[in-house]
Amino acid sequence: MTPQAAPSIRRYDLDWIRVAAFGLLILYHVGLVYGVYDWHVHSVHTFEWMREAVLVTNPWRLTLLFLVSGAALRFMTLRRTPREVARARFARLAPPLLFGAAVLVPIQSWIEARDKADWPGGLDGYLAWMQREFGWSGLADGVPVNHLWFVVYIAAYSAVAILLWRRAGLIDRLGDALERMLRGPRLLVVPILYLVAIRIALFPIFGLTNNLPFDWYNHALSLGAFLFGFAVVGRESIWRGFERWRWVAVGLAVVALPIMMLQVWHPGGRAFFGVPKAIVYGVDQWAVIAAILGFGSRWLRDRSSPVLTYLTEATFPLYLAHQTVLVVAVWIIRPARLPAGLEALSLIAATFLGSLLIYEIVRRIDPIRPLWGLKPRDGRPWPLDLAAWRGEGARYRRRRALLAVGVAAPVLALIVVLVASAAYPGFDNATQFLSELGGATARAPIIFNAGVFAAGVMAGLAGIGFGLALYALSGARAAGAVTAVVFVLAGAGLSLSTLYPWPDPRHMVINLGLGIQLAPLLLFWGLSSRRDLPGLKIFLAVTFAVMAVLTLFTKHLVFPGTVNPANVGWWERAYAIVLVCWVGVAAWVLERKLRPDAAHAASGVAASRPAE
Repeated sequence: MTPQAAPSIRRYDLDWIRVAAFGLLILYHVGLVYGVYDWHVHSVHTFEWMREAVLVTNPWRLTLLFLVSGAALRFMTLRRTPREVARARFARLAPPLLFGAAVLVPIQSWIEARDKADWPGGLDGYLAWMQREFGWSGLADGVPVNHLWFVVYIAAYSAVAILLWRRAGLIDRLGDALERMLRGPRLLVVPILYLVAIRIALFPIFGLTNNLPFDWYNHALSLGAFLFGFAVVGRESIWRGFERWRWVAVGLAVVALPIMMLQVWHPGGRAFFGVPKAIVYGVDQWAVIAAILGFGSRWLRDRSSPVLTYLTEATFPLYLAHQTVLVVAVWIIRPARLPAGLEALSLIAATFLGSLLIYEIVRRIDPIRPLWGLKPRDGRPWPLDLAAWRGEGARYRRRRALLAVGVAAPVLALIVVLVASAAYPGFDNATQFLSELGGATARAPIIFNAGVFAAGVMAGLAGIGFGLALYALSGARAAGAVTAVVFVLAGAGLSLSTLYPWPDPRHMVINLGLGIQLAPLLLFWGLSSRRDLPGLKIFLAVTFAVMAVLTLFTKHLVFPGTVNPANVGWWERAYAIVLVCWVGVAAWVLERKLRPDAAHAASGVAASRPAE
């Protein structure tokens, strides 16, 4: 590798671009819910103008991602051998691909089959679907990977790039040739000519299939972009060219986009064998990419931030989770028949927040981090050395484990509700109560009842962890004891209520959990002497206030009639989300506070106690 071709510093602009492109991908998939193209699930609302709207990002988004991915792989080649790079790529991509194909994608496929082919619901229906997908006949047709096709292609293209890199000097010669070829305005002209040529010659024959052996137009496009990024990321003259021509690229994109939309809208857009359409498509495709790379290089190359650091790690898990979360969200929210704008905002929020929640959980569980494309923490090998883990932070290990249960309990509750809803045909979130998921009218009540029983047990254990954490951090014996009692009663109420499903009058034993509404105040009281947790205290106060307001509404103490039979289900969902989710947040903050690296912040009383 020649010195001038070696990328020697981290390019934060490429990190920003990658994060933004994946964010746009999530929004794009939400848009497909309302489009006229065949997708996994659709809203009751569809819009013809989505044919043109998707062109805002469709021509260039994935091509840009492949280019950035190729550049990222080139950074991996520094101070590593080809064998080491290949092993690192395999460790990063293979576990998520296998996990996604076996766990994440079947959920999407099952819901799609229920939506389009009236496949049976319930646990039996899902098990039958899994048997169909992974039986001999299903495997003979290939394992669906849905949105994970991108991972398959990145793995294949990485193998190609590594093989080319093994040939001494080949990538450098390719970089030299590109550097000479793309001087001046040719940085815009030559790639546009290439994109137009493959669009005219290959797209009419192969189309876009996302099927690796037969996707030759896509390979000419995406593998070309990947190798381009791999070869030129260290070529400063090319990046200076992107900066120099960025405004010209913006001008070309501004002109090309409306023409391209008109060509799609107008019946005559395919005239002259589609050549004019291919030309405009290629101009828009490269002009937007060149503009993004130019502005990114100019303004973001050296701009790191904690937000970027967080999102850079989160992006891959969010990509893995987002489509499954979105499909499930559509299946649950669609029966409410919300106005299109409100439904779209709900889907966007559910997809982003649900995916972030999954990331926040999995990144803390070392044995499953590789399944989500995350490196082991602190350089630990995988599988995790459990014996070493047991030796860490022995002082508060049990308390932290109980708090970890508190983080997991709301997640379990959310998953149980989602699965139980999917297994209850015709369940109406607007008018029906959650308890009905475990009642006589549910097709598979065991899903809800068993899950809530487990969540109740976990809530009780978490309460003990909260009590012990308060004692460890501030010596608050009384506040800790009362907090633990409140949680244990709430957990007992949840668990016992599942033994007497609704509408059995004994189901109301769930009211033992009403005292948990005071738990945020109890934690606030127990932590009042701590000066290093202002954010948590504000959060607890706001949580209590929100629950109080929701109580006033749902008990008809203010604005009677606001809560009515047509929307009572949504009010209950809002109340349940606040009531349950705050527990996970508080448990996570306190668990972090009890970690060994935070031990110095503990009070003198707590610090002097012997280990558990």
